[in-house]
Amino acid sequence: AYSSSASANPQDVAIAIEADIRPDLLRTYLEEMSEFETRNTGSDTMSNSRGIGAARKWAHDRFQEISDANDNRLEVGYLSWERTICNVDRHKNIVAILPGSSLGATTTTAAGIVIVEAHFDSRCATGCDASCQAHGMEDNGSGSALVLELARVMAPYQFERTIVFMLTVAEEQGLYGAQALANYCANNQIEIAAVLNNDIVGGVICGETSSPP
Repeated sequence: AYSSSASANPQDVAIAIEADIRPDLLRTYLEEMSEFETRNTGSDTMSNSRGIGAARKWAHDRFQEISDANDNRLEVGYLSWERTICNVDRHKNIVAILPGSSLGATTTTAAGIVIVEAHFDSRCATGCDASCQAHGMEDNGSGSALVLELARVMAPYQFERTIVFMLTVAEEQGLYGAQALANYCANNQIEIAAVLNNDIVGGVICGETSSPP
């Protein structure tokens, strides 16, 4: 069963969501992402244990587990798109959609979807080096773990606006995964109310390729 924010005080819902966040799960997500060694956009898509293919299936499965635990309320899948990047022509963002209560309404005061996103891909010094170790725990495992956890704690509730939880790829080569969703929304007349982007939201090490705390 799920709770409807329409019948609850929004402040109470926000407090409940924040209280449900589990630091141990955030750490588990990071540790499991690290096991893929790299999430480079041009890395292996066939392996079950290494590279972007295995990593995106893992993320898809985490979203699906969250949906299963909440009466299948999340619509989980991939946004596939084509562009030659790092010698790979076809790419996939991982998406979980939490339908809003205003979905399908002829009139609504809550027009547009809300996108909660992070880029899922990682890189070394060279953007298309698919053989190096690029665990990407700060950039951007931290943001990806947060999006997964936000999907988990928000899935029990229904909001007026549809919320799209999304992990993009090819950010490191030019924000192409986010552009793919923007194009999809434009082509299908989907209004966007807000985009909440999470890039390097955790970490303590500063360097040439990381943002300061």
